[in-house]
Amino acid sequence: MGTKILIVDDSELDLKLISTIISNNEPFRSIVTASDGEEACRQAVRHQPDLIILDWEMPGMNGLEVLRTLKKNELTSELPVILMSGVSFTDKIKEAFTAGVADFIPKPVNSEELQARSNAVLTNYANYKSLKDHANQLTLANLKNERILKSILPLPILLQIKEYGSIPPKRYKDCVAIFVDMVDFTPKTGKMSPGVLLRELNELFNGFDDVIDKHFCTRIKTVGDAYIAVCGMFYTPGNIEIEAASAAVKIREYIIERNKNSETKWEVKIGLYNGDIIGSSVSPSNLNFDIFGETVNMASRFQAMCEPMQINVSESLSKPLSQAYKLVTRVPRKVKGKGVMPMYYIHKPLKEIKKEEAVLMPAPSMQ
Repeated sequence: MGTKILIVDDSELDLKLISTIISNNEPFRSIVTASDGEEACRQAVRHQPDLIILDWEMPGMNGLEVLRTLKKNELTSELPVILMSGVSFTDKIKEAFTAGVADFIPKPVNSEELQARSNAVLTNYANYKSLKDHANQLTLANLKNERILKSILPLPILLQIKEYGSIPPKRYKDCVAIFVDMVDFTPKTGKMSPGVLLRELNELFNGFDDVIDKHFCTRIKTVGDAYIAVCGMFYTPGNIEIEAASAAVKIREYIIERNKNSETKWEVKIGLYNGDIIGSSVSPSNLNFDIFGETVNMASRFQAMCEPMQINVSESLSKPLSQAYKLVTRVPRKVKGKGVMPMYYIHKPLKEIKKEEAVLMPAPSMQ
């Protein structure tokens, strides 16, 4: 595709002369002409030329006024302009370059000079457009990559990676780990098509995301049909235990409401356990953020020892939660590595729970 050049001059003879010089230089170039400033502005917007060759001395809008008008318009502000003048405007040339002119040619024009200056401006403009397109592509790629990273990494961790380029391990104190597992996942999905299965999980997990975001929790990851979140790692609500329990209760309520209109009826088992959690990436070549430690393992085991549509919590959580929820005491169960442990189900809220404000904790610094 050839370049397009707009030539503006109130002299019909000069229009034909300059058009001929430009065409002889590169026959495949497309020439557009205008005989006054207002028409030049309209043609520039319509045709988006690669170069505008503009006469300075014209009735009505002169060349400098046209140039300033073009530079104010977002659609034409970057188009390169060469000004021509048959009068000595030495004191005005600086003003023209300040206004954004790309080059200046005296009249009557010399054909070789016009060709050389036009070619130089066109080359510079082509290089500029190429660099701009490349920059736009990089920006789009960065935005796409950031969307992907935001979907797999907690925001504070993403900010840390941007600043430091890595995820050093850190101990997060006094957190609550939340494990959610779909009941009878394998039998229910055995006859589902891959598309239906992924659509179900996507809708379910997005629903869980909406809940935990409202309770200052953070989704860490999903593993198959398991959904893992933590309260207290990156946000500090007034009562971490109650926020975590509220998130679990709302997830259960979300499942109940969804089942009313869904062909596939789901049930969940939820386990909560509180304590310190270690967070980091497993390897320098893998940016996936993961959590480790006894608190994580115990939350998983409490979920496994839970009945469908119940929320199983530890004794250490029972006291703070008893202020807001009616708890059902379970028969103590033997837990691997811990012996026999008391367990409690969250039954229902005792009263309306007042929402607390939360503060986003800063990203971990490099140790």
